[in-house]
Amino acid sequence: MACTAGLPSITATRIEPPPEWALLQRQLFSLLETAGDMATEGYARSDGRVYHFFDVDDAYESRSMRAMLYALGGDERFLHIAKREWDAITWLYSEERKLTDDEPLHPMYMPQLRNEYWNLSVPFNADWFHMGEGNQMLYDFGVADPTNPSNRERARKFAAMYIGEDPDAPNFDTEHGIFRSPLHGGAGPLTSVRQHQGILHRDGKVSDYVHLVRHWLDRGSMGDFGHRNVIQDNPSAGPLTPHFLYPTIAALDSRWYEDDEQREKVIDLFDKMALQGDEPAGMVSCALVTNAYLYTGDEKYRKWVLDYVGGWIERIRANDGVIPDNVGPTGKVGEHRDGQWWGGLHGWSSSESAADRLFLGLIVGAQCAHLLSGDDSYLEVLRSQIVALLDRGKVEDGNLVVPKSHGPEGWYGYDEFTVRGGPAHLVNLWHESMNQSDYELITRVRDGGGTDWNALPAIGDRGGARTEFARFQYYDGKNPNWPAQCLRADYQQVADHIEGMLRDDRSVEQIIEDNFWPPNPVIIKGLVQTSMGCPGQLYNGGILRATVRYYDADATRPGLPPDVAALVDQLEADRCGIQLVNTSHSQSRSLIVQAGAFGEHAFTEIGYDRTQYSNDDPNPNMRMRSEKTKTSSKLPVDGKHFTVSLPPLTSVRLDCGLKRFANDPSYAFPWHGDKVPVE
Repeated sequence: MACTAGLPSITATRIEPPPEWALLQRQLFSLLETAGDMATEGYARSDGRVYHFFDVDDAYESRSMRAMLYALGGDERFLHIAKREWDAITWLYSEERKLTDDEPLHPMYMPQLRNEYWNLSVPFNADWFHMGEGNQMLYDFGVADPTNPSNRERARKFAAMYIGEDPDAPNFDTEHGIFRSPLHGGAGPLTSVRQHQGILHRDGKVSDYVHLVRHWLDRGSMGDFGHRNVIQDNPSAGPLTPHFLYPTIAALDSRWYEDDEQREKVIDLFDKMALQGDEPAGMVSCALVTNAYLYTGDEKYRKWVLDYVGGWIERIRANDGVIPDNVGPTGKVGEHRDGQWWGGLHGWSSSESAADRLFLGLIVGAQCAHLLSGDDSYLEVLRSQIVALLDRGKVEDGNLVVPKSHGPEGWYGYDEFTVRGGPAHLVNLWHESMNQSDYELITRVRDGGGTDWNALPAIGDRGGARTEFARFQYYDGKNPNWPAQCLRADYQQVADHIEGMLRDDRSVEQIIEDNFWPPNPVIIKGLVQTSMGCPGQLYNGGILRATVRYYDADATRPGLPPDVAALVDQLEADRCGIQLVNTSHSQSRSLIVQAGAFGEHAFTEIGYDRTQYSNDDPNPNMRMRSEKTKTSSKLPVDGKHFTVSLPPLTSVRLDCGLKRFANDPSYAFPWHGDKVPVE
């Protein structure tokens, strides 16, 4: 096989019954393909347009994980389904789309993309939390199909919008090294709510920019405004504490909008204090720019990511170890708040558990800068904030709690130290560094009580952070049944989706009229966690951080070959353990193992056992009577790839020496060389 020529090679020789996790993993692949087909056939048109109409990030999100399923080893049709649906959703929501008179519009339909990326028609969705959700589908194309020219060009186009290269989307201020607004996209930054043209709601009514500011200053007063439901009018009974306007306004009448003069003053202040400048969530953009680097290897993308994350690290150091949540138009912290470091739109005072959202940018920024540099110092953007909150923690009812918010009265919102319901911040930091001090940060939180770290919920990828407790326990030697437990939980969740879809006897017309969120049964976090030895991708815009990944050498495609199961059973700073099992009774399989999601690591040598028989007689009866002996072997690799041949029924356990961050990362497949070829 040309794709494996010259690569170090191992042949498995052990024959024994496959472990439970291996059978579950292969069953889960099959179940996911059945579920994915049902979701495609039942809830989308043949051209890929989904039946429901809502917000574009939700449309992308509802069809996500198909390309990653293919990249893991699922059928190739899921790559084509993913591409068809991404193209269809992008065309459907594009403001450049030409509508015809005979084309009926859904009452909830709003064009939400400009130049194939978010416009500002639904401003609160033009932020990194929502765009990160939608971008998952985009990033998976690089992992699955990096030579596709349209994927590559979109990666460059979208990065240009965020590094100051697109004059039609001037989101980034290259002089000051900041984003011009927390809300942005293909239409550029939103620096004044008066730019807003109105939001269409479920009852057909259109809200204006005053409603928008009311939504931010008095959450819940207009009902479920953020999901474009029917607008209600229930302002808070007492005065508001408008953190976004503090300290200029410390208290605000809840009906501020009824007085013309006060309304204009408040809106002017909101523009100035909440919309004009940068915030830590901007670091989620690093994944979008890293995506372009992984396609192209262009040094300008690496430099931008390192400079941008480095700027936030400098601000942390200048602010006594706490990341400020607002930077004004000229790059000064608290520029429109008399130097006050908190109060930003998605910052420390934005909710009772503000850290849940704020940490998303820290995780993505740390991941991307570390991937592109191999320099642990960039992890300080995340590590420093973990330490800052732990140092401000306390014990309540026997459990460690930390403050998750900061306002006029100081730190508040004490709760267990989770992000999105799990330890995503902790496990992603340790996964990047693999050093003892970061491991001890995790155990400090775990030993603080509260959550049962061995419990594992059956939950979709959106709630995947909650499954990271049990995954960490496995690698810490405290949850030996986790691989089967993990795969069983995902199997249950997918099976429940299938049962629900089988019972859904609605017509297409009724599905469209109901306009409910469609099922997305393609749940891949368990496959990623077990086979690749890493946390699941951060749901709001994280990149894949696999310790290893696989390619089918026979089919020359990404993913595990048919019948093959993989488990990373050990993670250390300089090595990892991998179990490979061929569950086929009759077919040999061959695969390529890669160090790192993007070839960023290198294998040093591979230790493995070989089973030898005392009798090579061709008579099966004589063979079975042979004495079996195991001998330990080592294979020098000193590179990022090696191959494994798996005859029928065989398995092998590999002890892989690892040199981490030894290579430039790239979406390139093993047969491409070090860079993705341009078609």
